[in-house]
Amino acid sequence: MAFWRVIILAFTASIFVEAKWFQRQKREMTDICDPAFSNTTKIQCYCILDSHKDIVQSAECHLAAKGVEADDKSWEGFEKLKNATKLTLSNTRGIVLPYIPTSAIKNLHSLIKLNIKYGNIDKIEAFAFANLSVVEEITLSDNQIETLARNAFAHHSDLTVIGLDSNEIVEINRNVFVDLPSLEKLYLTNNKITTIHDKAFIHLSNLREMEIDRNNIFSLNSETFSGLRKLQKLDLSSNALEVIGDNTFLPLINLRTLNLDGNKIQMLDERAFHGLGRLYALSLAHNNLTNIENVRILEHLDNLSQLSLKSNQLVELKAELIAPILTNFYTNYSTLDVEDNNFPCACHLEWFMGLMNNTRNKHLKLSIENLKCTPSDSLREQWSRAEVTEKPEEEEAPAGDYEYYDDSQLNGKLFYIDIRELANCTKNEIPAANNEIVHKPNVEVTTKTTTKATTPSPTTQKVTTTEVATTKVTTSLKPETSKPKEEAKPKETFTTVRLATVSAKPVEHNNNIFDHDMASDEARPERIKAHRSIADEDTPKDVPNHKANAAHANISSVIVISIMLFIRLCF
Repeated sequence: MAFWRVIILAFTASIFVEAKWFQRQKREMTDICDPAFSNTTKIQCYCILDSHKDIVQSAECHLAAKGVEADDKSWEGFEKLKNATKLTLSNTRGIVLPYIPTSAIKNLHSLIKLNIKYGNIDKIEAFAFANLSVVEEITLSDNQIETLARNAFAHHSDLTVIGLDSNEIVEINRNVFVDLPSLEKLYLTNNKITTIHDKAFIHLSNLREMEIDRNNIFSLNSETFSGLRKLQKLDLSSNALEVIGDNTFLPLINLRTLNLDGNKIQMLDERAFHGLGRLYALSLAHNNLTNIENVRILEHLDNLSQLSLKSNQLVELKAELIAPILTNFYTNYSTLDVEDNNFPCACHLEWFMGLMNNTRNKHLKLSIENLKCTPSDSLREQWSRAEVTEKPEEEEAPAGDYEYYDDSQLNGKLFYIDIRELANCTKNEIPAANNEIVHKPNVEVTTKTTTKATTPSPTTQKVTTTEVATTKVTTSLKPETSKPKEEAKPKETFTTVRLATVSAKPVEHNNNIFDHDMASDEARPERIKAHRSIADEDTPKDVPNHKANAAHANISSVIVISIMLFIRLCF
């Protein structure tokens, strides 16, 4: 009996030991896609399977243990992801990835998108992604990368996007980007780049978009962008550029958008933008420009329709400078932003008035109407006197049509459109859109319609309109001219006196009524609409002819009765 007890006890102990061994083996055999609560591997992934639950389509992975070396056997578990098309490696548990896991991604032959973020990767070694034969997008943002070795990105025939934003890259060497025939977008935003070596992008013949903003680039030359013949968008904003030299952008023959915002640009050489015949938008806002001396700098920029010179220190913007592209700003989609500069109130700004009269862009009209300048002491004194004598009494603007500025908001400046007459900048003729001379018209209108003529006196007369309540308008008319008054409609009247504190939302007038080619400093005459003749008025075209309708009805009745009689006789 004791013998059998010993046998049973030994058998039970062996079963227990074997169970423990199998449990340990099972724990060691878990793969990277197992749920986190039962996964003991050093690298864990959240895997998305296909509909049959046997092929991994995409995975998001992270380190689950510290000290995982580049040649650790745990990376062999990525064999399970060999059919995955998207892989993300990130810092989920506070354990940063210090290198590109080449031994892991070498098995991912189907990978299309690779995203590695929040790592601590000092350097991208040569051919780091060599086995990714079909990869289309590589994003390496926020990894503290400092160095890009030669051939770091090489021989990827399908690669279209490289993202290296928010790293610590200091320079771009030549031959970093090699044999990338499909690359279209390169992002290097928010690094510490100071130097771009000559012909650094020579191999990127199909690149269309490049962003190198928020860096420390202080110099460019004609070889910097060699090879980028198809580039359409270039963002160099928020760098440290001080001078744009001749032929800097010469290789960029298809460039459409150039952003140079937020640099320290003080000078533009005469041929700074030479070769950019297809350029559509140029921004030089937030720089240190005081005067653009080279008036030929915008020549041959035939397609330039959006130009920003906002927030510089400009004291003059010569008409000769803008003349080659002036007509480009007449369209609805054009923009010219010169806000927040140091223009003195002088007649060199008068060309803006011609642009305001000719452009079809409402926002540009408004921008020019709100163009501010700094008056001299004598001009400010004249304005103060004129404001007191010419300001309409108790004028109240309709709610929602005006915004008001106080003196603190204007910062000592005035609206140019308000003081141009005081500055003796008004002229008898202004350029029109067709480059002909338009004379300021006399206020005399000839019409065939019956009107009541008002005989003006040699002095001024007051006309009270019915459209704007409590508004008194004073206009000066010549003794020999008369202005007819229509009986059907009240007249539109205007004053050249503007409140110094009114801006931003002027009353919009009907474009079908007013002549935009007239100078804005005179009262605008009404455009008399063509009226129908008295005969037409007596017989409106829309009134139906009742006699004709009655005749048609009688004929129809006769036909119906004839048919009925014919049927009756026959049957």
